[in-house]
Amino acid sequence: MGRIEEFVKRAMRICLQPSWHIHMLALALCLSSGFHQGYIAAVLNQPYKEIEAYIKNSWLLTTGHELSDTTKNLLWSLLNVTFPVATIVGQFAAPYLCKRYGRKKTALISTFLYIPGGIISFIAKFIPPAFELLYVGRFIWSFANGLNSVVATVWIVECAPPKIRGRMASMQEMFMSIGSLATQAAGVPFSTDQLWPLVFVPGIIASVIAMFMFIFVYDAPASIIEKEGDLKKARKSLATYYGVEEDDPSLDEEMAICEKRLQKKAGNGVKAEHDGLTIIFMPWKAKDDMSKVIRHAAWLGLFVKVLYVFTGARALRAYSTFLLSDLAGWSKDSAIWGSFAIGVARVPVTLICMFLVDRVGRRPLMNLSTVICVLSLAVMLVATLIGGSMKIATLIALAALLLISAMGIGAISRFYAAELVPRSLLINATSYLTMIEALAKIGVEFAFYPLGNAIGGWSILIFLVPTLISLPFLWYMCPETSGKHVNEVLDEMAIRKNLKVKFTS
Repeated sequence: MGRIEEFVKRAMRICLQPSWHIHMLALALCLSSGFHQGYIAAVLNQPYKEIEAYIKNSWLLTTGHELSDTTKNLLWSLLNVTFPVATIVGQFAAPYLCKRYGRKKTALISTFLYIPGGIISFIAKFIPPAFELLYVGRFIWSFANGLNSVVATVWIVECAPPKIRGRMASMQEMFMSIGSLATQAAGVPFSTDQLWPLVFVPGIIASVIAMFMFIFVYDAPASIIEKEGDLKKARKSLATYYGVEEDDPSLDEEMAICEKRLQKKAGNGVKAEHDGLTIIFMPWKAKDDMSKVIRHAAWLGLFVKVLYVFTGARALRAYSTFLLSDLAGWSKDSAIWGSFAIGVARVPVTLICMFLVDRVGRRPLMNLSTVICVLSLAVMLVATLIGGSMKIATLIALAALLLISAMGIGAISRFYAAELVPRSLLINATSYLTMIEALAKIGVEFAFYPLGNAIGGWSILIFLVPTLISLPFLWYMCPETSGKHVNEVLDEMAIRKNLKVKFTS
């Protein structure tokens, strides 16, 4: 019996290394960010016909005339893109709130906002004709998710040890899959004219749980430095997350960055001539070697983010029922169950990325998954054009696209850019880059549904062509970041560009 207990304790120590604090933080951030992102993206997917009917009825009661199909498609696209639009607003506000209140308080504020967002969406059905409340609730919900998407990326990159940073950050994709699965599970019984408002309830429950978990975690060392200037307290916070003593040398690299932040020296060891906005977006002003390296790194991170948008994995996950039903020829019920089955499969698949991302590296997973995305989109295009006899091929191709992207470029795109940017620029750079990513998402998601209704399967080309063109650039240009501090990665990029600048101390 004693040997069994010892084995269990040892296994738990291995599973929880380096500390339970970093795992608690990762879980709280995943519930507040990744879970809600998956939930918001898919919440309209399964009951879309019932919500469309409610919008049409509200329009009739308000205006006295029927809603045209063109206007209906426009309103439905606008409801979907409210998510990325509001996300951009949240991402824009995140740097200010993080600097004013710290990572922890900002996370608590944004997670609380999910609750009124969900409640407003829920009550829209019961006070007709008020379909506009769906837009209001979705905006608040999405604004909060925009805030949390920045906080989650920055906080975990700042606090997770390099050897497990990829695993901790890639948990976001797993919880996004869980969020998507949760809304699909709710959508199966609740996709009726009377019950569809209940699909908004699980998000409220998840928010309450996440807020409770945040109570038990330390703020990020960078927040402590920015708010209090207390290096000792910041080192204690970092040591707690690393699971080591405060004098452990593994803390030195990150604390050196914190010290430079305290001394108000940008560039992590090299004096910066420009702020982050100028470095990233104004190459005619930021011409020094350091700025060239940082700008190159930031735009590579953005490239990976935007490439994932154009693989179609996000948009087609949100429109999976429409794709299978209207474009591939499956019945509505079969399309709902097909979407649900894919959602179930995505959860264990994301675990594969968690176990491989720090062992195999970022590059192999990104490259291989993107190749499979191209092949899946090509099969989907052909199958939807042929029609009913090939509907099983559409289902298989959609499953391959959503599952393989989740264990590769989908998970890695969430944090890869943050691994390429100096800590002194991390919050602002993450905010800027995620906003640009959201703009790309708006264009893609706003275009796909009307295009799908107008030209059918040919609409898949808006995903296939950009992904195919981008694949060689991904393969040859993106560096490996696994197990490395950001300064090491930037030093390697400077060498590749033959620039004489050094970021490490």
